[in-house]
Amino acid sequence: MKKIIGMIPARLGSQRVPKKNLRLLDGRPLISYIIQAAKESNILDDIYINSEADIFREIADSHDIKFYKRPEICASNSATNDDFALDFIQSIDCQIMIQLLPTSPFLSPDDIKQFVTRMLCEKIETMISVKDIQIECMYDNKPVNFIQIEKTLPSQQLKPVQAYACGIMGWEVSRFKENMKKYLAEWPTQLVLLKLQEKIQSRERKYMD
Repeated sequence: MKKIIGMIPARLGSQRVPKKNLRLLDGRPLISYIIQAAKESNILDDIYINSEADIFREIADSHDIKFYKRPEICASNSATNDDFALDFIQSIDCQIMIQLLPTSPFLSPDDIKQFVTRMLCEKIETMISVKDIQIECMYDNKPVNFIQIEKTLPSQQLKPVQAYACGIMGWEVSRFKENMKKYLAEWPTQLVLLKLQEKIQSRERKYMD
Protein backbone atom coordinates (compact mmCIF):
# COMPACT_ATOMS: atom_id res chain seq x y z
CA MET A 1 0.00 0.00 0.00
CA LYS A 2 1.19 3.50 -0.81
CA LYS A 3 1.77 5.77 2.15
CA ILE A 4 -0.38 8.89 1.76
CA ILE A 5 0.58 12.01 3.67
CA GLY A 6 -1.50 15.12 4.10
CA MET A 7 0.64 18.27 4.22
CA ILE A 8 -0.82 21.58 5.40
CA PRO A 9 1.51 24.50 4.58
CA ALA A 10 1.24 27.36 7.06
CA ARG A 11 3.74 30.18 6.82
CA LEU A 12 3.49 32.72 9.62
CA GLY A 13 4.96 35.62 7.67
CA SER A 14 2.23 36.15 5.08
CA GLN A 15 2.63 39.56 3.43
CA ARG A 16 -0.84 40.24 2.02
CA VAL A 17 -2.82 39.11 5.08
CA PRO A 18 -0.59 38.98 8.17
CA LYS A 19 -0.93 35.75 10.19
CA LYS A 20 -3.87 34.74 8.00
CA ASN A 21 -3.74 31.07 9.02
CA LEU A 22 -4.32 32.05 12.65
CA ARG A 23 -7.16 34.48 12.02
CA LEU A 24 -10.46 33.52 13.60
CA LEU A 25 -13.39 32.26 11.58
CA ASP A 26 -16.47 31.76 13.72
CA GLY A 27 -14.25 31.80 16.80
CA ARG A 28 -11.74 29.22 15.52
CA PRO A 29 -8.31 29.63 13.93
CA LEU A 30 -8.63 29.34 10.14
CA ILE A 31 -6.20 26.42 9.98
CA SER A 32 -8.31 24.32 12.35
CA TYR A 33 -10.99 23.73 9.68
CA ILE A 34 -8.69 22.01 7.19
CA ILE A 35 -7.10 19.99 9.99
CA GLN A 36 -10.52 18.71 11.03
CA ALA A 37 -11.51 17.88 7.46
CA ALA A 38 -8.22 16.06 6.84
CA LYS A 39 -8.59 13.97 9.99
CA GLU A 40 -12.22 13.10 9.30
CA SER A 41 -11.48 12.04 5.71
CA ASN A 42 -9.94 8.85 7.14
CA ILE A 43 -7.83 8.36 4.02
CA LEU A 44 -4.52 9.96 5.03
CA ASP A 45 -1.91 7.88 6.84
CA ASP A 46 -0.41 10.95 8.53
CA ILE A 47 -1.12 14.67 8.59
CA TYR A 48 1.55 17.32 9.00
CA ILE A 49 1.53 21.07 9.43
CA ASN A 50 4.53 22.37 7.47
CA SER A 51 5.75 25.68 8.91
CA GLU A 52 8.75 27.68 10.06
CA ALA A 53 6.89 28.91 13.17
CA ASP A 54 6.70 26.98 16.43
CA ILE A 55 3.21 28.28 17.18
CA PHE A 56 1.98 25.80 14.56
CA ARG A 57 3.73 22.98 16.41
CA GLU A 58 1.47 23.80 19.37
CA ILE A 59 -1.58 23.70 17.08
CA ALA A 60 -0.46 20.38 15.58
CA ASP A 61 -0.01 18.91 19.06
CA SER A 62 -3.42 20.15 20.19
CA HIS A 63 -5.04 18.42 17.20
CA ASP A 64 -2.97 15.24 17.57
CA ILE A 65 -1.26 15.58 14.19
CA LYS A 66 2.42 15.96 13.27
CA PHE A 67 4.59 19.01 12.72
CA TYR A 68 7.39 19.55 10.21
CA LYS A 69 9.59 22.60 10.72
CA ARG A 70 10.68 23.87 7.35
CA PRO A 71 13.99 25.73 7.03
CA GLU A 72 13.82 29.52 7.01
CA ILE A 73 14.87 29.63 3.35
CA CYS A 74 11.63 27.81 2.49
CA ALA A 75 9.62 30.37 4.45
CA SER A 76 10.94 33.48 2.73
CA ASN A 77 8.90 35.72 0.43
CA SER A 78 10.80 34.33 -2.55
CA ALA A 79 10.19 30.66 -1.71
CA THR A 80 7.67 28.89 -3.95
CA ASN A 81 5.24 26.06 -3.38
CA ASP A 82 7.66 23.82 -5.28
CA ASP A 83 10.46 24.77 -2.88
CA PHE A 84 8.76 23.90 0.39
CA ALA A 85 6.96 20.87 -1.03
CA LEU A 86 10.24 19.40 -2.31
CA ASP A 87 11.95 20.09 1.00
CA PHE A 88 9.11 18.29 2.78
CA ILE A 89 9.14 15.12 0.68
CA GLN A 90 12.92 14.93 0.88
CA SER A 91 12.54 14.63 4.66
CA ILE A 92 9.23 12.79 5.15
CA ASP A 93 8.76 9.27 3.80
CA CYS A 94 5.67 8.92 1.64
CA GLN A 95 4.59 7.82 -1.82
CA ILE A 96 1.75 10.31 -2.29
CA MET A 97 1.58 13.82 -0.88
CA ILE A 98 -1.74 15.62 -0.62
CA GLN A 99 -1.41 19.35 -0.01
CA LEU A 100 -4.31 21.06 1.77
CA LEU A 101 -4.43 24.83 2.14
CA PRO A 102 -5.62 26.40 5.42
CA THR A 103 -7.22 29.13 3.31
CA SER A 104 -9.75 26.56 2.03
CA PRO A 105 -11.84 26.06 5.17
CA PHE A 106 -14.88 24.84 3.23
CA LEU A 107 -13.19 21.69 1.92
CA SER A 108 -15.06 18.76 3.45
CA PRO A 109 -13.78 15.34 4.52
CA ASP A 110 -15.69 13.86 1.58
CA ASP A 111 -14.00 16.27 -0.87
CA ILE A 112 -10.59 15.09 0.33
CA LYS A 113 -11.57 11.43 0.27
CA GLN A 114 -12.96 11.66 -3.28
CA PHE A 115 -9.87 13.51 -4.48
CA VAL A 116 -7.44 10.92 -3.08
CA THR A 117 -9.59 7.99 -4.21
CA ARG A 118 -9.61 9.32 -7.77
CA MET A 119 -5.85 9.70 -7.72
CA LEU A 120 -5.42 6.12 -6.58
CA CYS A 121 -8.05 4.50 -8.80
CA GLU A 122 -6.94 6.29 -11.97
CA LYS A 123 -3.23 6.13 -11.07
CA ILE A 124 -2.85 9.88 -11.49
CA GLU A 125 0.63 11.25 -10.83
CA THR A 126 -0.33 14.91 -10.43
CA MET A 127 -3.76 16.31 -9.66
CA ILE A 128 -4.69 19.95 -9.14
CA SER A 129 -8.10 21.34 -8.22
CA VAL A 130 -9.34 23.97 -10.65
CA LYS A 131 -12.42 26.09 -11.17
CA ASP A 132 -14.10 27.31 -14.34
CA ILE A 133 -14.08 31.05 -15.03
CA GLN A 134 -16.93 31.51 -17.51
CA ILE A 135 -16.58 35.12 -18.55
CA GLU A 136 -14.51 36.94 -21.15
CA CYS A 137 -10.83 36.59 -20.21
CA MET A 138 -7.71 38.33 -21.48
CA TYR A 139 -4.04 37.42 -21.22
CA ASP A 140 -1.20 39.71 -22.27
CA ASN A 141 -3.78 42.06 -23.79
CA LYS A 142 -5.16 39.29 -26.01
CA PRO A 143 -8.54 37.52 -25.74
CA VAL A 144 -8.42 33.98 -24.44
CA ASN A 145 -11.93 32.60 -24.88
CA PHE A 146 -13.67 35.06 -27.18
CA ILE A 147 -13.13 36.83 -30.51
CA GLN A 148 -12.69 40.53 -29.93
CA ILE A 149 -14.05 41.72 -33.30
CA GLU A 150 -17.21 39.60 -33.12
CA LYS A 151 -20.44 40.07 -31.23
CA THR A 152 -20.07 39.06 -27.60
CA LEU A 153 -21.75 35.77 -26.73
CA PRO A 154 -23.82 35.23 -23.59
CA SER A 155 -21.43 34.17 -20.84
CA GLN A 156 -22.99 30.70 -20.57
CA GLN A 157 -21.90 30.03 -24.16
CA LEU A 158 -18.26 30.99 -23.59
CA LYS A 159 -15.63 28.33 -23.24
CA PRO A 160 -14.59 28.37 -19.58
CA VAL A 161 -11.04 29.28 -18.64
CA GLN A 162 -9.72 26.88 -16.01
CA ALA A 163 -7.96 28.57 -13.10
CA TYR A 164 -6.01 26.79 -10.42
CA ALA A 165 -8.05 26.64 -7.20
CA CYS A 166 -5.13 25.02 -5.32
CA GLY A 167 -7.18 24.27 -2.19
CA ILE A 168 -6.21 20.62 -2.65
CA MET A 169 -3.37 19.26 -4.74
CA GLY A 170 -1.78 15.83 -4.98
CA TRP A 171 1.45 14.38 -6.28
CA GLU A 172 3.02 10.99 -6.73
CA VAL A 173 6.26 11.75 -4.88
CA SER A 174 8.77 10.01 -7.14
CA ARG A 175 7.35 11.84 -10.18
CA PHE A 176 7.45 15.15 -8.33
CA LYS A 177 11.14 14.66 -7.51
CA GLU A 178 11.93 13.57 -11.05
CA ASN A 179 10.19 16.58 -12.58
CA MET A 180 11.87 19.00 -10.19
CA LYS A 181 15.25 17.58 -11.16
CA LYS A 182 14.48 17.65 -14.88
CA TYR A 183 12.40 20.83 -15.25
CA LEU A 184 12.97 22.71 -11.95
CA ALA A 185 9.17 22.56 -11.59
CA GLU A 186 6.70 19.90 -10.53
CA TRP A 187 5.16 20.19 -14.02
CA PRO A 188 1.56 19.39 -13.08
CA THR A 189 -1.01 17.68 -15.24
CA GLN A 190 -4.18 19.77 -15.12
CA LEU A 191 -7.32 17.89 -14.22
CA VAL A 192 -10.67 19.61 -13.98
CA LEU A 193 -12.51 19.13 -10.67
CA LEU A 194 -15.40 21.46 -11.40
CA LYS A 195 -18.00 19.56 -9.36
CA LEU A 196 -15.75 19.72 -6.33
CA GLN A 197 -15.40 23.48 -6.72
CA GLU A 198 -19.13 23.98 -7.24
CA LYS A 199 -19.84 22.25 -3.94
CA ILE A 200 -17.29 24.36 -2.12
CA GLN A 201 -18.65 27.59 -3.57
CA SER A 202 -22.14 26.54 -2.50
CA ARG A 203 -20.91 26.07 1.08
CA GLU A 204 -19.22 29.49 0.98
CA ARG A 205 -22.46 31.18 -0.12
CA LYS A 206 -24.43 29.37 2.58
CA TYR A 207 -21.94 30.41 5.24
CA MET A 208 -21.89 34.05 4.09
CA ASP A 209 -25.70 34.17 3.99
